[in-house]
Amino acid sequence: PWQAVAGLFWGLSLKSRVFSPLDNARPDLKKAVDGEATRGFNDRIMPSWTPPGVTFPIMWVLVVGPLRALSSTLVWEATGMHLLNPVLLCIMLHLSVGDTWNTVNNVERRLGAAVPGVACVLASACFAATQFYSVSEKAGSLLGLTAVWITVAGLLIADTWRINAAEAGSKWEGEPLFPVKGEVATRFWFEK
Repeated sequence: PWQAVAGLFWGLSLKSRVFSPLDNARPDLKKAVDGEATRGFNDRIMPSWTPPGVTFPIMWVLVVGPLRALSSTLVWEATGMHLLNPVLLCIMLHLSVGDTWNTVNNVERRLGAAVPGVACVLASACFAATQFYSVSEKAGSLLGLTAVWITVAGLLIADTWRINAAEAGSKWEGEPLFPVKGEVATRFWFEK
């Protein structure tokens, strides 16, 4: 039934990182609430226009997740009710790119590489939305709405990189906008 498919895609939208071999450890909620530094929260200088921290889970759980689930269900219905089809695989590609970006930004704290990384997340969202639109205009339009939030997040990431690079000193000492070998090493979840 369509409800199960919607639930599947909502769950995948929120928990796709369980399929990623990368270390996608989440921030320590208690530390974040107490204002302490933890992965992705209070561990860098943020722009003054940063939304309150509670905005992010609300957007992902109550807006982006349901939009992805509903649009994917519409595609499933429009393509003969098959889960394994090229159009639905586009959302899986988007989720994979997003999980990789989460590791770069939140776990490894590579602020420079996170900027083009979030651009890749946006590009994958737009690609999935155009593919969805090709089989269901409504599905493509709904998924396309998530690109608005990703654009805002991308601007926030770029501004965060700019501010933290500026704080490094009077001459350019910030991280480059590409991955470099540095102090942080990419780890897999099974290397703990």
